Amino acid sequence: MYRIGIIGTENSHAMAFSKIVNLPDPETGKLRYPDVRIVGVYGPDEESAKRIMDEAGVDFIAKNPEEFHGKVDAMCITCRKGSLHYKYAIPFVEKGMPVFVDKPFTSDTAEAERLIAGAKKSGARLCGGSSARLVMDVVMLKNIVRQLIAKNEFISASLNYAADPASEYDGFYFYSPHLTEIVLEIFGKEIKSLITVEKNGSRISVWRYAGFDITLNYTKDTHESGALIFAKNCNIFREIDVGHHVDISLAYAMEVQHLVNMLRTGEMPVSYEDLVLPVKLISAVEESVKSGKEIFL
Repeated sequence: MYRIGIIGTENSHAMAFSKIVNLPDPETGKLRYPDVRIVGVYGPDEESAKRIMDEAGVDFIAKNPEEFHGKVDAMCITCRKGSLHYKYAIPFVEKGMPVFVDKPFTSDTAEAERLIAGAKKSGARLCGGSSARLVMDVVMLKNIVRQLIAKNEFISASLNYAADPASEYDGFYFYSPHLTEIVLEIFGKEIKSLITVEKNGSRISVWRYAGFDITLNYTKDTHESGALIFAKNCNIFREIDVGHHVDISLAYAMEVQHLVNMLRTGEMPVSYEDLVLPVKLISAVEESVKSGKEIFL
């Protein structure tokens, strides 16, 4: 039995993960993962921790993070503020424990790199980041783009997803990982440079690849999300709205599946460097907004 603890119960992800793992599947009446259980949670918000215990049947509410040591085999860090992720994750990482770190992986590039350095030293396996990159619409868009590139028909694309630079949860870092990781999943990691402008709290960032540019619209006041693909012989529009047109619970289930697979196989779903890259790019967007300059990567 793989015993998992969660830190960060104020985030709805903590409840979602706990229910997916601990409660029977409504359709089959069976546990999805009989060899896995969320055994304990730590707030620090006590009210949300108690709700998870009541609704998802976890065994205990930890009084502090140190209480998990010796009681769990893996940890999930799901705090809304990425600035809390390093301090909560690193003690478990240093012990070589598998750890899931929610989006944003961190709200600081240096902290992300230190967390990865600790994991490499101890051999800890890590996963996490945005669930949005896992949804079926993103997978289909990736396939469409790959086919167009192979045929030399791809021109460019424009995508949007919600993000608020003034969010109380570390500002732009809180929601920007969704669009950032969607673009990385569809178009790849080989960004040469980016330049960003801000207007009324929304940001438009142009990411420059070797053969094309992609426009990312981090939209403050809408949770509707979409992608417009420009090709030589056609225009392809496909919505990737995770909030309304795609059941977000499917994305949570995919994240849990990644964690369970990592526990069972010891194999990480993405590399250490892939976990740090979105933080670096979000930091570069921030730098570009402040400086008004193109940032070379």
